Amino acid sequence: MHRSYQSENNQPITTSKNLINTKTSSSSTTSESLTVHDRQHSDETKAEILYRNILSYCRKENTHFVDDQFPPIDRSIGQMDSLDNHRLTWLRICQITPSLHSDRRLNWSVYSSPKPSDIQQGALGDCWLMAALALITERPQMLEHIILTKVVNNQGVYLIRICHNGLWKTVLVDDCFPCTQYNQLAFTQAHQRQLYVPLIEKACAKLFGSYADIMGGQTEEGLQLLTGAPCDHIDLNPTKHIVEDEIIWAKLLSACESNLLIGASTGRSDVNEEEYTQNRISSNHAFSVLAAHSVSSIQMQFVLVRDPHGRSYYQDELLTAPILNRLNTIDRNSQSPGAFWISWPKFLRFFNSITISTYASDYYDVREVNRFTRSSAQSIPTYQFYLSKTSLVNISLLYHRSNRRIRNFHTQSFVLCNVDQGLSKDVGTHQAILCTNRGAFTHWIGSLRSGYYVVIPFSTSFWNDDDTSVNDYTLVIHSKVHINVQVTLETPALLADCLIATALKNKRQLQKEKDYNYYTMAGEYDFAMFVAENISSTDFLNIEVDLNDSIRVRNSRKSLSTFDCIPPRHRQIVFLVEWTNQYGQNAKMDYSYRTQCVKQATNSVPEIYGRHTNFHSYRPF
Repeated sequence: MHRSYQSENNQPITTSKNLINTKTSSSSTTSESLTVHDRQHSDETKAEILYRNILSYCRKENTHFVDDQFPPIDRSIGQMDSLDNHRLTWLRICQITPSLHSDRRLNWSVYSSPKPSDIQQGALGDCWLMAALALITERPQMLEHIILTKVVNNQGVYLIRICHNGLWKTVLVDDCFPCTQYNQLAFTQAHQRQLYVPLIEKACAKLFGSYADIMGGQTEEGLQLLTGAPCDHIDLNPTKHIVEDEIIWAKLLSACESNLLIGASTGRSDVNEEEYTQNRISSNHAFSVLAAHSVSSIQMQFVLVRDPHGRSYYQDELLTAPILNRLNTIDRNSQSPGAFWISWPKFLRFFNSITISTYASDYYDVREVNRFTRSSAQSIPTYQFYLSKTSLVNISLLYHRSNRRIRNFHTQSFVLCNVDQGLSKDVGTHQAILCTNRGAFTHWIGSLRSGYYVVIPFSTSFWNDDDTSVNDYTLVIHSKVHINVQVTLETPALLADCLIATALKNKRQLQKEKDYNYYTMAGEYDFAMFVAENISSTDFLNIEVDLNDSIRVRNSRKSLSTFDCIPPRHRQIVFLVEWTNQYGQNAKMDYSYRTQCVKQATNSVPEIYGRHTNFHSYRPF
């Protein structure tokens, strides 16, 4: 029998409800969820000690703080094709001249009645971060979670709190910034001599290595850095399905009514640069979404968008003077610089994606760092918790990239399982949701009923003996109710049981015979899994698989040719294949298989180590 599958370059996040089988283990630790405010208080307490020690030393020595981990040299600026580093000078804030003449009479402050329109992006291409920061500036109370040093000090010592790789980190920075030949800030600044914008930008530059390393990105990354919460990404230009504009409008309207942080990006592949220019909308640019409103008299919807540059001058023929006046009375931000109303059809024409932050100040969260396993026989971390009542839950899996400018091409996934009264051996009594993505971030959000749950992250991309890449990840669980998460090591056979049960409830039948079945999981996933099922009560099932005609794939068995012998009344995951193609490349999984029912057992090739606990071990019905 022969089957062929073709991969795509898009990165879907797919969920499905199914069943699982689990089993208990011994090694475990427990973590307690914290509220946003409690976590901030804990971070501030630790950072305050470091801050006061540095401040005291600088005062005693009558000197200014210079950050030796991010010194004022060219290396900290990095390589930029659009900028000559030699024309930049590092200056302290007391030496910097404001770009606005009216600001020269003001003293520096960390922030003072900040407004999004105060943010002015400079020569650095980090609009993704500025668009996110503009949304944060709408909520000054949120800045308090980020800016830990709230008063300007002569020693130049500041603490900024950023959520990097799913973990809150307190970044120490000085007050020395790259400036132009006119002694003005070269990169992003804020009017009214507010320091919070260049401080946050510098903290991110230090975190990622240099200012050049924060050029280019998506608004969702900026929102995650500043809020620590996952985002819902809506693709307005999908390749595999038609845009359901009514459903997307309902999501956008709901997000606006819930006062969530929302971003949008241009840069569609089906709109050329000339059309963007004609409509006076910046292409490949990040914007903030401030409001959404339906005008019943003309049966038309409109979106209020802000350009963080303040340079968009879009005009819409549907925006007549009466309609525009009516819309401007709805939202006070309509008159702020860079803000404009756009009709929903035109929004869908020019915008490529919408990003909705799930941040909520009253959520609890647990943040656990661990590593993806290196083999199909290695014990795998699982995360077990109990919900006391029905709650909205966000689960995020974040891969720790060594360099944010390098795209991630491995697949990472997790299974969320409802296990009722704790871990059980009974297959077919539990629900499971599978999430998978080829990016560095996998996310699921939904409502869960009270009960016991387990989350199992996995990535077979690292099941390679010579793989030296970073395999660290952070699992973040947000919930409306307090939870305790128990981290327990389980055998990889538990993961196999989860995936087999998921496939059983949502399967694509490949072949069904009297004595055996073959199937894969239906739906869009970033891997392909083949399950063989021996129904016979007496005979063994030999199955030989050939994947050698496949292109740019990675098999969990480490070989493109496999042979297995499945006992009576058992199932087995014969292979799990992930794509290795990068953008601009194609990948294809092309395989054939042969089967035979026999009376005697034979060994698997390649050999499956850990006969009963391996991911590829055969599992009883």
